[in-house]
Amino acid sequence: MSLQVFAFAKVPSEVRPSLYNAIREGKSRFGMWDQEVSLREQTHGANGFLLDIRPGDWIVHVNLPEYGRCVAVQVTGEYSFDEGLSCSWGHDFCNYLPINPSTITEFSRNDPNVLPSVNLKPMRRGQRVRKVDDFLASLENLRHSRYDSHATGAKGVIHLRERVNQDILPRLTRAIQEMNKGKEFEKFLHEVFNQMPHTVSIKNGFGWRTDHGADLIVDFQNPVAGVTLNMRLVVQAKSFTGDHHDLHAVDQIVEGMEKYKADGGLLITTGNATEALEAYVLSQSEATGRTIDLIAGAEVGRFVMRHAPHLLIGEATL
Repeated sequence: MSLQVFAFAKVPSEVRPSLYNAIREGKSRFGMWDQEVSLREQTHGANGFLLDIRPGDWIVHVNLPEYGRCVAVQVTGEYSFDEGLSCSWGHDFCNYLPINPSTITEFSRNDPNVLPSVNLKPMRRGQRVRKVDDFLASLENLRHSRYDSHATGAKGVIHLRERVNQDILPRLTRAIQEMNKGKEFEKFLHEVFNQMPHTVSIKNGFGWRTDHGADLIVDFQNPVAGVTLNMRLVVQAKSFTGDHHDLHAVDQIVEGMEKYKADGGLLITTGNATEALEAYVLSQSEATGRTIDLIAGAEVGRFVMRHAPHLLIGEATL
């Protein structure tokens, strides 16, 4: 079978040092639930994927050893179970995969050497990284510092990309927020979604009706071999400044997914994502069994530029 890559996430800050030390000692650990015996003796829902991880596969620990960082390691053996780590709530992280510490690669989650197609913002504690070839290419980039600002090559392009990511996109998001507050931001995103192919956005809750947790209801229609497959998303839009600490928007998404029988949810906030917000999005994705995603801060500017640039710069004229 082909090589697999998995991302592990949702680790309380108190456990990070112990988990990081375990990796350096040769064990990639996974936990965060009440478990007394090995998965080989008693299955535990969706976490059975641990039994499918094989020697040669890769694991990426997200937000380790600290928030915003990642640790990638290669697996050398099959799933095992032991006494785990001592935590404030008892022993946990008893599940582990033996790994080769010499393969440890540490990097920032937003490192320019990591291809954008490599999803390192998992919506579950354990999630497959589907773009395996891109992940392996990213590892090579990291090892050789191919796209570091000091790397040789097209330095102008590198510095331009850094300027866009660090300066222009945040400023663009701020401008979007300043011009679109409250309901106006919902209307603005409605126009963005309607620019996407095979997509229909419905403005929800305008006027006297409650929105039941969905500012927008977006239906994606993907025609495949003559058959149209539909996916429904509920969207919460928040025109915030600074860091986004409020978690209620995620609860609203959960309500909206139930009310409108949606396949998933999306929070779009002009505020900057906080660790607490990302962790809560992750926990609610797990609790509902449906993906809840997050677009925050500078990513809002990127999202609009990608799908509806004419809303920002107008149509070209001769």
